Amino acid sequence: MSTPFAALAVRNPFLDEIPSETTPGERDLLFDFFANHWSGTGTVVELGPFLGGTTRAIACGMAANRLRDAGSSLHTFDKFAAYGSAAILRQTIEPMVGRGVFTPAQADELCQDASFERLFQAIHSPHDYAQFLHLHNSPLPDVPEAVATSTSLDVLAGHPEISAVFVDGCKSWASTHYAMKFLLPRMQPGAPVIFQDFGWYTCFWISSFTHACRDFLELESYIDATYVFRLKRTPTSEDVARRFPRTPAELGEKFFVKAGAALLEASRQRNDLRGELIAQLHQIGALMTINRRAAAATVLKAINVQRYAQFAFMIRGCLKSPTYLPGGKQISWKEAA
Repeated sequence: MSTPFAALAVRNPFLDEIPSETTPGERDLLFDFFANHWSGTGTVVELGPFLGGTTRAIACGMAANRLRDAGSSLHTFDKFAAYGSAAILRQTIEPMVGRGVFTPAQADELCQDASFERLFQAIHSPHDYAQFLHLHNSPLPDVPEAVATSTSLDVLAGHPEISAVFVDGCKSWASTHYAMKFLLPRMQPGAPVIFQDFGWYTCFWISSFTHACRDFLELESYIDATYVFRLKRTPTSEDVARRFPRTPAELGEKFFVKAGAALLEASRQRNDLRGELIAQLHQIGALMTINRRAAAATVLKAINVQRYAQFAFMIRGCLKSPTYLPGGKQISWKEAA
């Protein structure tokens, strides 16, 4: 039975130094998991670090793990560009200037354009964990047409064991299809697959994937939007592709209706209020994506707003736009998907 992550009695402020969209609790979970529950061997893969708040939490946990093998490593993948303007990037790291991590001049120089690869390196390279951290400027394919020819993760092909995966960079159905089809067959039973966006209202492809591959994955722990699964058995690439094809349309409305009901019931059984709401919001996003707008509206109208009042910001977000297409274009209730 899965259980919510218990807050750490003593927090490490070093994990809060880097601006991050993850919560302190999520970073604590990552640190604790890799310090105390990771095998200590093989390759850890992180997808989508941005500036590396989660990278630091994972790496510090790995460094603290008494079982860590000297040959173990952390490989992190991102596109390291185009998240916004240079001005926005500079504004984002202003708290690090305030803490004395960078001088204003250093920050200005590192944020001359919207690319943040040099900034990422500057944040992490001074620390001991940098010796086993490997950065890859290699974005995942975002559209179905790019999956077959993508080489985004090919650098990992020769790694004998992927011992853990943290996913925050699968921002589309196609990227999830590609990454999971590549990574899961290279993992051993018992290895963790951690999804940061499982509990975020727009990312229906994450919970859809865990439901479609539920005979391979078992939920272990969670906090906020981050959910930790364990691999029950190792699938082949064909196993993953058959259960989770390149597009949501290939699964169809019936799949998403069943998935939403199953995820909702599972959340209720573990008293996971956020999970209950996410099951409904993800079903709405999926139905809108495959142009089943009337069915999506029915699910939306049935949501008990008072029950989920603490997550009202996600309901409001769904009312504005329940999800988005590859590339970031929002799906609106006012126009066809």
